[in-house]
Amino acid sequence: MENLAFYSIGSLLAASLAWLALRKGWLNGNGALAAFAIGSLYWWVGGLWTSTALITFFLLGSLSSRINPRSRDRGGRSAAQVLANGLPPVLGMLACGPAFLLGALTAATADTLASEIGGRAPWAWRLGRGRVAPGTNAAVSQLGSLALLAGAALLALWALPVGLPFLPVFSAGVFGAFLDTLTGPLEERLSWWNNNVNNTVAVIAAGLLACWLVG
Repeated sequence: MENLAFYSIGSLLAASLAWLALRKGWLNGNGALAAFAIGSLYWWVGGLWTSTALITFFLLGSLSSRINPRSRDRGGRSAAQVLANGLPPVLGMLACGPAFLLGALTAATADTLASEIGGRAPWAWRLGRGRVAPGTNAAVSQLGSLALLAGAALLALWALPVGLPFLPVFSAGVFGAFLDTLTGPLEERLSWWNNNVNNTVAVIAAGLLACWLVG
């Protein structure tokens, strides 16, 4: 009965948050269903710790997209977007431990804030192109870089309750976010390499690096 209650609480919490996000326009219909499944899985795997880390990432990303008039996510994130950022961390935790999950989520948060808040910068810069409009794929800006570091630092704080060192998790998250930028131009060269693939590769790389650094 205790296990049944534990799993039920997780599913109820995930359903409530997915419904709220759907009502707010942060997720579309399929995105809300994916968020319910991912949210339930996070609770079942790690309880409150993993769930609050996921919720923090989701809230920061959703709120930052609301203030970015150039955001691609203002119409609500899709199931593919939810799965690309949310599924690799929790699966990696099952294989490698909490360092993977937190490194991956830290990278996802840092990258999302860099993109959304950086979209409000007056200008940006892209390797090989020079100065470009903010919001350009694979471009960086001073404002976006500061948001990247702030997002990574915030999520890396979740290392402390479970006895993980802050700096390796933070560093892995920053690495993953920068990797996402470096591999971004592949979206223009490979038909199958879209933003969701790019995000998945970046968060997996960050999770693996966090596992390696933590040891």
